[in-house]
Amino acid sequence: MKLWITTAILASAIALTGCQETDENDPPSLHEAFEGKFLIGGTLSDSMLENASDPGFAIVSKHFNSLSPENCMKWGNMNPLLDQYEWELSDRFVEYGHNFGQEMVGHVLFWHSQTPDWVFEDENGAPLSKEALLERMRERARLMAKRWGDRIKIWDVVNESIEGDGSWRKSKYQQILGDEFTELAFRIAMEELPTDAILLYNDYGMTDPGRRDAVVAMIQDFKSKGIRIDGVGMQGHWEMSYPALSEIEDSLTAFAATGVKVHITELDLDLLGRGKFFGANVDIERLKADPATNPYPDGNLPPSEEKRFAERYAEIFDVLLKHHEKIDRVTFWGVSDLTTWLNGFPVEGRTNFALLFDRQFKPKPAFYRVLETARKR
Repeated sequence: MKLWITTAILASAIALTGCQETDENDPPSLHEAFEGKFLIGGTLSDSMLENASDPGFAIVSKHFNSLSPENCMKWGNMNPLLDQYEWELSDRFVEYGHNFGQEMVGHVLFWHSQTPDWVFEDENGAPLSKEALLERMRERARLMAKRWGDRIKIWDVVNESIEGDGSWRKSKYQQILGDEFTELAFRIAMEELPTDAILLYNDYGMTDPGRRDAVVAMIQDFKSKGIRIDGVGMQGHWEMSYPALSEIEDSLTAFAATGVKVHITELDLDLLGRGKFFGANVDIERLKADPATNPYPDGNLPPSEEKRFAERYAEIFDVLLKHHEKIDRVTFWGVSDLTTWLNGFPVEGRTNFALLFDRQFKPKPAFYRVLETARKR
């Protein structure tokens, strides 16, 4: 473990010191630019955690002061079978973040996707009782707290349990536990995680009125019952025209009015768009790339598209800075366009453009436009 971390730090240092010739290769630090406003975060993918010399570490160590794991802490990745635990990548994530003094996020305790079937079934494959499922959930929270509770302070407790129309998602959790699933999950987190942990509800489409209003009602209900909920995670899986800037503002205001802080948890911009596939539902049927859906397969954008992309990022950050007192953290979902999940979602094999660093790990025009927003305030 220590050898891997040392190697990762050394690789990052080499990458950074080897890039001192031009502004493009040695840009100002993002998190320093937003100091005093909100944390700037990124995510570590499994592929990065498996490769200590990944060039993405140079970006992470310089530009982010908060880190989230992309997949390694999800139930199916960490605990694929009843008595099988895969700790290595999660431990690497925590050790790396701790050594760099990052504010770390535990992602995610309970989510209907990427949770193995055994969690919901007994030894005969029959659905668990309510009591048995709650015990498994409690055991998971207890394990996470024991292993990383002194280093991880921010936790996504429940991910995506509310549909766009405000109804409860009919997940396996919901089928066994009923409409109390999310409430019971937060009760477990409140009881098992450290008392100074920050407990979040995280979801996509949080600017849609149905989901937004349901989350506001849920927060108010929890508070009336003495159930801790410290913040909401607005997954920023947004597009070039969706959501409208006014919708982002309205949601920030609505959530903050409940007395909780907002975390922008998974920010990226889908330049190419999703057509009917709004949101970030990973369970949808995917399309195959073709010339119509994959117009820039070589990874090079025309200057007009780079400008349009940069303008959209700048507009979003103008809104976030306007409301910075409501926001604790803004986390990008990924490091560079090379490995963004949008290369494969919802169109398999597509070359997409989502983040501030390109496929060569160099800052894009959008990076500098985002920096400009910080300098204006």
